[in-house]
Order: sequence, then structure tokens, then C-alpha cells
Amino acid sequence: MKESKRKPRIALFGSGVLGGGTVGQGIPVMADLFERLSLHYDIVYYSFKRIDTTQVPPALAVRQIISFKIPERLKYILLMLRFTWDQVLCPVSLIFAISIYPTGRAAVILGKIFNVPVLVQIIALEAAALPEISYGGLHKAWLARITRWVFKKADVIIAVAHYQKEIAKRSLPTSREIDVLPLRIDTTKFRYKERRIIYPVQFIHIGFYGPVKDQDTMFEAFAKVARIIDCHLTVIGDGFDIPKVRRMMRNLNIVEKVTFTGFLRQSNIPQYLDSAHVLLHTARFETGCAAIQEAMASGIAVCGTAVGILSDIGPQYAITVQPGDAERLAPKVLTLVKDEAMYQQLTRAAYQLITSYDAVWSAENYRQCLQDVLNGNGTRRV
Repeated sequence: MKESKRKPRIALFGSGVLGGGTVGQGIPVMADLFERLSLHYDIVYYSFKRIDTTQVPPALAVRQIISFKIPERLKYILLMLRFTWDQVLCPVSLIFAISIYPTGRAAVILGKIFNVPVLVQIIALEAAALPEISYGGLHKAWLARITRWVFKKADVIIAVAHYQKEIAKRSLPTSREIDVLPLRIDTTKFRYKERRIIYPVQFIHIGFYGPVKDQDTMFEAFAKVARIIDCHLTVIGDGFDIPKVRRMMRNLNIVEKVTFTGFLRQSNIPQYLDSAHVLLHTARFETGCAAIQEAMASGIAVCGTAVGILSDIGPQYAITVQPGDAERLAPKVLTLVKDEAMYQQLTRAAYQLITSYDAVWSAENYRQCLQDVLNGNGTRRV
């Protein structure tokens, strides 16, 4: 009998991106990507945070840091030693690290020891700084040093948005090549329907409360809209049940016009999208933003700030302003909801875009990239 061809073996380094978080769902778009890639590769997932292993795609082998109460850095070292043991018994041909620290740093060290190519993917603010809110990987001196070292030493660097790539190149600064491989959702999980604006207009927002997402700008813009038309805003996500937000609701006079659901599993979100007309998303920084993609796949208009995916795709697919500009966002939203033809054109175009460049397309791009590295065509792209 002819022996079946063994799949290439890859180590995946992550910090709870699979199996982590409040209910163990991690980052759903990541879980989808690596489940698809597992058809082509044997993947061993090394998690630098404790996770719910039952929530990891079953085709992936899992290793994770120990649960003992010892310093985190010692836990990282022990996990790296586990990788070393695995490498002796059943070696991998490539290390794929998600983010810079501790994963990217560990990957580069082990890659040099075992002469294995290292691919590092940045998914957020690892190579950026937002000094106005004291946030970002380059805001802390020690982390900035590690980030620049990883960028210098990794064989391949991947960003998930062109916007993110350009900020990284300016902020580090670096002239090295950075590939852009967007992360995309499985659009079949969301029900598309053509919508018509009826009153009250239903707005929706999905995201945890924080300075990067800048929901304060969103609430200000919504309040301006709510003074003109009958509307309601549903907010899905953690962190809003605090005095600051409650005070803002009162000051903006929108207490009765905003509903907070708290955190919801991704599987429960489509039912809320089903009744919405407009997604509001006013982040200071963004990359792929699954919530925006989910809205587009459902036929919902997206209004927000020109960062991340909204900067990449351009104004024909969403209504955008610069970060922090509630004054300009509100009238643009009003124009959209009052112009039925404009609304239909925008939502149809966005739907066509996101279903053409979906999770299948994304996984194939990543597969081709990994294959290039494994074939020796993608290493040391500086």
C-alpha cells in the first residue's frame, strides 16, 4: 500500500488567541483560519496563556503554560522547553507567532536555535503608539525594544491591514518588507438581507469599552443624531457598566435610547444584527475588525472612523471620518439614513466586497504564504 504523504508540521505560538477569553472563544476569526489551515498542515498550538482546550479546533495539538503560581516568565521558559522536547521528537518546519511578546520573541529565539524559519503576525497595536491615551506596543520602552528586535530578526512579518502596516513602518521606523494578509470572517454564518430604513432607526455597536475603541466619540455622534431623528442604539460588549458611561448617558440625554447587552458569544450576535440598520464604530486604531465585516455580511451600513479595514477599503463601502470627529460623523450618518438610494448602494457594495474576500480567500492567502516560507522562498524578507 502506498504511504500517504505527511503534512508539513507547524508550531503556532499565541497568547489565548484560540481557547482564551471570557468564554474560551478566543478570537473567532483566528480559530476559523487555523481550522482551515489544519487541512494542509499539522499544527501544534503553544499557548502562552491558560486556555480552554475544548474550544480549540480539534485538529490542533495543544500545549500551554502550566497553572502553578510561579512567575510568568518562568512559565514561558517552561513552555519553550516543552517546544524543545517536541522538536527533538517530532520537529516542526516553521514557527508562526501571533503578536510580539511573549510569542514573537520566543519564536525568534527558538527559530535561531533550531534553524527554523519564523513568521510573526501583528494583529493590533504591537508596532504603534497612541501617546494621547498611553497605549500601544511602542509606548513602553522595554516593549518597543523587543518589538524592534523581533522585526529585525523574524524571517517574515505579516500585518493584517495596510493601514496597520503603514503605521508600523513609520512608527518603528523600518524599511523591511511587511506582507499584508487580511483576516476575514466566515460570511456564511451571517444572514444577509436588503434593509430599508424605518423608524426608529436601529444602530448597533459591538466591542469592549476602552480608549482605543473610543466609544465616547460614538456616543457623542449618536446623541447628535438622536436629537434629529427617532433612533435607538444597542451596545454589545464588556466594560460599559461603569460610572463614567452612566454619567455620559445622562449628560447626553440618551439614557432611554441606548441598550447595553453586555458580552455575548459570537453565535448570539447575528440575531441582534438582524434588526439593525447601521453599525457605529469610532475606534482610534483598528485592523481587520470582525464586527465591521459581520455587519457588511448582514447588509448593515457601517459608519465610523477611517482606521484599519475602513481605511483600507475606501469610502465606497462605508461612511468614515477621522478619529474623534463626532461633529462630522453625525451629519454624514443623517444624510445616509435619509437617502434610501445611497443606503442601498452602500450596503450592497459592502456585501459584495466582504463575500468576495472572505474566510476562504483569507485562508488560501495564508496557505500560499506558509508554503512560500516552507519552500524557502519567503525567508529573510527584509
